Amino acid sequence: MALSCFERSLAIADSDETRAEVWYNIGHVGVGIGDLGLAYQSFKISVSHNANHAESYNNLGVLELRKGNVDQAKSNFQQATRSSAFLFEPAYNVAYLFYKRGEFQLSYNCVNEALKLFPEHA
Repeated sequence: MALSCFERSLAIADSDETRAEVWYNIGHVGVGIGDLGLAYQSFKISVSHNANHAESYNNLGVLELRKGNVDQAKSNFQQATRSSAFLFEPAYNVAYLFYKRGEFQLSYNCVNEALKLFPEHA
């Protein structure tokens, strides 16, 4: 049922920004059902419609990190930060990536940036 609703949403979408949002939501459905291939392709299509869709870049970074593509994940997180400086998730995710790689000063700097954006984050 959800997929038919998304098909209808795509059919009536009147702008690239709207189509990017629909594909972003389809990506979340893919994550939710465990189909990471669908999720990955959906987030890629989302950024093809809106090259500044920061949430899609952030989620692409997470998926790339899960596949072991650390450099691509870092690039996606940084693109997400450049696209929307108000989002804390990309800064937090890149901080976690740096922490796991042992780059503690970079991690600390990114965590501080994330906390400036969302001070209540645990």
